[in-house]
Amino acid sequence: MSAFKQLPPWLQTALERICITEPTQVQQSALPPALKGRDVLATAQTGTGKTFAFLLPLLVHLTEQTDKAALILSPTRELAQQTQEALQSLLEDKKQMPGALIIGGDNIHKQYADLRRHPRVIIGTPGRIIDHIGRKSLSLKNIGFFVLDEADRMLDMGFMPDVKKIGAAIPNEHQTLLFSATLPKEIETLSQGFLKDPVRVQIGSVTRPVDLVLQQIVRLSTREKLPQLVHELKTRKGAVLVFVKSKHGADRLAKQLKQYGCKVGALHGDLRQNRRRQVMEQFRDGMLPVLVATDVAARGIDVADISCVINYDLPQCAEDYIHRIGRTGRAGSVGTALSFVTEDAEKWTEICRVCRLGKVTELTKTSHTLPAPKFLPEQARRKKKESVSAESKPAVQPLPIRAKEPEKKNLPMPKPAKKQTPPVQNQTENIAQKSGFNVVRVGGKKAAAKPTPEKKHSHISNKKHGKHKFFKKKRK
Repeated sequence: MSAFKQLPPWLQTALERICITEPTQVQQSALPPALKGRDVLATAQTGTGKTFAFLLPLLVHLTEQTDKAALILSPTRELAQQTQEALQSLLEDKKQMPGALIIGGDNIHKQYADLRRHPRVIIGTPGRIIDHIGRKSLSLKNIGFFVLDEADRMLDMGFMPDVKKIGAAIPNEHQTLLFSATLPKEIETLSQGFLKDPVRVQIGSVTRPVDLVLQQIVRLSTREKLPQLVHELKTRKGAVLVFVKSKHGADRLAKQLKQYGCKVGALHGDLRQNRRRQVMEQFRDGMLPVLVATDVAARGIDVADISCVINYDLPQCAEDYIHRIGRTGRAGSVGTALSFVTEDAEKWTEICRVCRLGKVTELTKTSHTLPAPKFLPEQARRKKKESVSAESKPAVQPLPIRAKEPEKKNLPMPKPAKKQTPPVQNQTENIAQKSGFNVVRVGGKKAAAKPTPEKKHSHISNKKHGKHKFFKKKRK
């Protein structure tokens, strides 16, 4: 019997509305114990429908227990956004089950507003969840359902200490659902502390890539990687996802491909959230047929029609190789995974051993060199513009050289000009100025002028003292 038959009618109608009629293997195995309230530890390959495997039982329990809320942790922002989109696709009205998206790089004031509305479903990344707990804007006291999505990726990204802090803040009485594509020993140890008598669900091999992905390699040198990549992008059809090992390498490779006319975008952890969302939307809509990404974004990209994944740089571990090539061959479609093998042939041998790769097709490297770039980089374009403008300007005539003037010898040095010092005022003149009179010279001698018309005096007494006159105001 289909596991969807155990769901309430409104959820079955929602699944039919989004054209999902039959459950996948992981959904068929994980739904029954999750609906009964059991903890579930599920491992399945990427692209097998794990998101709906935990969203469906979660919605059923939240509808029955109105005083409880759910917390879903995702390793990347993109994966958290896709989980929120999947949740909203199951709800006709968003107010039916209010939620909050708590991720880094997003507007924190909007997150404050969403948390004040007491959301029933909280979807976020561990770092930002810890941030809100520290700010006391988020309380986990009413969490009754805890979901760890892509737990092995959280381990690789160093989120395990934050995950343990979040788990300690959740009440003991709660249901935990842990989903992962691989199951390292560290995840098994972590599950023992989070899960209580879990139901083990394992679909396929956790170390073997999807069977519908064709494995290809090209052996070349480091200098031959860029010409080979340009050749592959021009000969292959459909969306292509290129993986590199560093953020700086993603930006640099994207700029190089743009010079040769490729419509390409870069996706890595240093981009702002709005820019990451814009790049993903353009790649999903086909406006950017090529996307250069790092391993951090490997599990946040959920595009159904990616025809080829190119490992421009080989991953650091075999598990990352599984997640990379899991971006293609999804939903029953056939995909291709091409890897560039340079001096790191030993790393490729280790990947083949751990992932148990079967038939691998080895391609011949291209003999074509890089064509002339269609677009020059900004610095070269500026230099070319300056050279063209310099050629268009008329030649500048040189200025005439003046003859040297004869040197003048034995000339007397000019005497410095004497400074003209103002005449020194004696005590009598100072007293006259303070009394309101103007001092003028009369007959070569200094004397006090008559009072101004504004200040009228009825009596002025003259007293001689030496060669100057004293003027006295009339007493009031």
